[in-house]
Amino acid sequence: MHKFLITGLIPLTFFWTNPNFAKSLDGLYFSEKLATENGFLILGIEIFTEKGKSFYNAQELRYQKSRGWEEVLFLGKVTTEGQDLILVPEACQIRATDTWGKKMALLRRFDCDHLEFRLGQPSPGQFSISESLLGTMKQVSLPFVLEHSAGSPVALHFDGLKTAEEGIWGFHLNGLGGKLPEKSWSLSKRSWEPFQGYKTSPGFQFYRWKRSFSN
Repeated sequence: MHKFLITGLIPLTFFWTNPNFAKSLDGLYFSEKLATENGFLILGIEIFTEKGKSFYNAQELRYQKSRGWEEVLFLGKVTTEGQDLILVPEACQIRATDTWGKKMALLRRFDCDHLEFRLGQPSPGQFSISESLLGTMKQVSLPFVLEHSAGSPVALHFDGLKTAEEGIWGFHLNGLGGKLPEKSWSLSKRSWEPFQGYKTSPGFQFYRWKRSFSN
């Protein structure tokens, strides 16, 4: 029933001198489904710390009617400036496929260490990033913030695909072996709850699987 875009990211480690600040902002951040001129994009960011080191993975799912599906993947380091996190990419690539559900092939890698993204809170509890990964949108709001354990498989379920009724896309989805999620994220309670089946309501739903592989 569900088809996955499979993404296996190998996190890069970096030292950060203020782990307490980073820990307070650990988690997964997702945008809404944002309309573009020829389709839409969804932006997701994973931030976490381990043993005083800070990591981030960023992913952008893009659909264009003329080109099909692209997935932009950034890995990089985290620093701070005031109350904001500064995300500096170290490795960047784009994968693509013309049909949803097919494995994405590497389209290109590119230099990106000259880029910089600012993740901040324009108002209490409201997060945004200075721009989308390819720079086509400015000040992208990230209204969905999830509790997260580093490396756990998490995906959002969204509807409205041209070729299917639904899609699942997210972080660390390798090695699931067709298993059902173990948890669903409650948007109202802001917590993970036991999985009770895939929901059919419009908008995003978020699911977490039990980790069964190593990065």
